[in-house]
Amino acid sequence: MQSSFFGLNVATQGLFTARTWLDITNHNITNAQTPGYSRQFGVQSACRPLPNNGIGMMGTGSEILKISQYRNKYLDTKFWSNSSHLGEYTVKNSQTSSIETILNEIKDTGISKQFDDMFDSLQKLSTDPSNESYKINFIDMAKSFSRFFNDIGDKMRSFQREANFSIKTKVDQINYCANQLATLNEQIENVEFSGAEANDLRDKRALIVDELSHIINVKVDERVDVNGKKTFSVLANGQKLVEGTKVNLLETKSREHLNNPEDEPGLYDIYWANGNKFDMTDPELEGELKGYIDMRDGNNGNNFKAQIDTTTISLPSNTIHINGYNRLDLPPKGEIKIDDKTYEYESFTYDTTNNKYQFKLKGTTQAPSGSVNISMGEDLKYKGISYYTERLNNFVRTVAEKFNEIHKDGNNGTGGPLFTFKDYNPGDVVDYSKMTIDNFQFSSEIASDIDKLLTSSDPTSGESDNDIIKRMLDLKHDNDMFKTGEPGNYIQALIGELGIDKSQAASFEKGQVDLNLMINNQRLSYSGVDLNEETTNIIKFQQAYVISAQMIRVFDEIYDVTINRMGAN
Repeated sequence: MQSSFFGLNVATQGLFTARTWLDITNHNITNAQTPGYSRQFGVQSACRPLPNNGIGMMGTGSEILKISQYRNKYLDTKFWSNSSHLGEYTVKNSQTSSIETILNEIKDTGISKQFDDMFDSLQKLSTDPSNESYKINFIDMAKSFSRFFNDIGDKMRSFQREANFSIKTKVDQINYCANQLATLNEQIENVEFSGAEANDLRDKRALIVDELSHIINVKVDERVDVNGKKTFSVLANGQKLVEGTKVNLLETKSREHLNNPEDEPGLYDIYWANGNKFDMTDPELEGELKGYIDMRDGNNGNNFKAQIDTTTISLPSNTIHINGYNRLDLPPKGEIKIDDKTYEYESFTYDTTNNKYQFKLKGTTQAPSGSVNISMGEDLKYKGISYYTERLNNFVRTVAEKFNEIHKDGNNGTGGPLFTFKDYNPGDVVDYSKMTIDNFQFSSEIASDIDKLLTSSDPTSGESDNDIIKRMLDLKHDNDMFKTGEPGNYIQALIGELGIDKSQAASFEKGQVDLNLMINNQRLSYSGVDLNEETTNIIKFQQAYVISAQMIRVFDEIYDVTINRMGAN
């Protein structure tokens, strides 16, 4: 049998339902511009009906079972995946633009201008080899040429240090996001233990994943066990970063040895807090972190590689001879990989007679028998700072060696080197593997005594003889100096190569920006707050509230008649 106040109770339920909907609508409107907010809605259901004197069931009104939100997991996953691509190419576009600024041909101080100025002064000297002012002019241009590369070296190292610092910053951001996610997981778990939904906390969590996905590629999963407990986990590049309230943080450690000969000392490697090394060369890695790693370490596969000379059997067991190497400019000590196992060497020598390297392994380390391949550093295919620095080093070494070979023939083969490097001892053989854009310089001996600048191979031929100068002038158009031809072609090819890399990075970034915007618009169309729709909801639920209140007044009048007026005189 239903209560005498049954109708009043049903109307009251309607009042509560409409009021809850108005509160939800109000919350949506006030958060319409809140980043990451997802539109909320009430899950409304009819209340449990009651038997009606054997003639069916009588409805008891409606109720809001829970407040949920519009959130599409597929669109979130799609956004996070694209965001890591965008982060990577945003960094690469910015970083390659910085390098391009140094090497560009627009300003008068570009590489080709410096190179041309030096040869112009050499051309003038060829017209009057005995003219001291012409000699001084050439020396000044040559010194300016070397200082220009020194300045490039300083800037390239500065860029690498900045990229290195950015890697540490990104690791710190990853850890900060991980700790925030773990805290939010605990809060959400506490709220939802009773069956409610922590919508606003979930929005905050998703917003943090948005930020994290820009730094590193992430994969998100939420599992529900047999007891209904939800566990939210985040994988960073395939490794577990957050599992519920537990976090696996990252840390940076300075390298003891160089990966590339061009590297700054003490660059950071990344490790998990448990001591395992984070794979920075993983081809699946994406995001801003990947962008900075590629720009800092990218050598386009030009790391040191060689083969072990297996024919040498009489050497000490901790000494290795190698041949078939691809470069000579190795650090005095460091680490080498022999068939993928790492060994530390304390010194190395170069046998000029047999054209072979010899490594002395540290301490009593035994050289592995039967090994074939040896390498140093990582093989990173991307063209980063290390790659372009090595290309520039190769340019100054080659140009310096060619000039020095010609000048050596002066005065019956007594000429000293025109170009050397800092800490070079006069009289020593020039070791070009030690020459870099950082230490490249014009001979201090010749700069202080211009008579040592030789112009002819025969000192008895007279001051007008300029065969040495003419041979130097021919270097400008020496098509055999580089694989790309003459020196100017090498520079143009290098700048063109950088331009292609810059254009490609810019194109990829633009494509990812457009795609990211499209996906985000899809998310907003599903999860975002539409003020027109919410305005309609205000009117709709306001009317529902007013009508439920009207029903209460109707039943109040019925009860007044029934209780107070029936039977009255």
